Amino acid sequence: MHPRTRIRTAIATALASVAPVTANRDDPLQPDALPCIGLFTPDEATQEITMGSRRQLRRMDLYVDGYVRAGADLDDQLDAMALRIEQVIAGGGKFAGTVDRIELVRTVTDRLTSGELKAGVTRLQFAVTYQTNFGQPNA
Repeated sequence: MHPRTRIRTAIATALASVAPVTANRDDPLQPDALPCIGLFTPDEATQEITMGSRRQLRRMDLYVDGYVRAGADLDDQLDAMALRIEQVIAGGGKFAGTVDRIELVRTVTDRLTSGELKAGVTRLQFAVTYQTNFGQPNA
């Protein structure tokens, strides 16, 4: 199993205390599925950090999207969702040894309107660093 999969799984498990979580890019949201969380890892940079044992330092972008039903207090709901996500991520430590470091990079909020779906989303971008063996990231 690739370390990205282990990291997504560990973080999704921790975030399940906030709302139902999907740890992969999924189909469009359904109105009855709110609130919920989606997370995905679209980008990763790698650099070699040792010569002899050929270790790699990886820096991966992790996006955590928190969705809530739109209402008069949408911004407050989005802030509350972002707060719970940040608290869980901060309290997760190294997520059972899957990460070396995880830090919040930015938060963006938006309103979604598509047909009958009226919702808001807060997207938290985290930088996740971890190390692997060269050519054998699952070892």
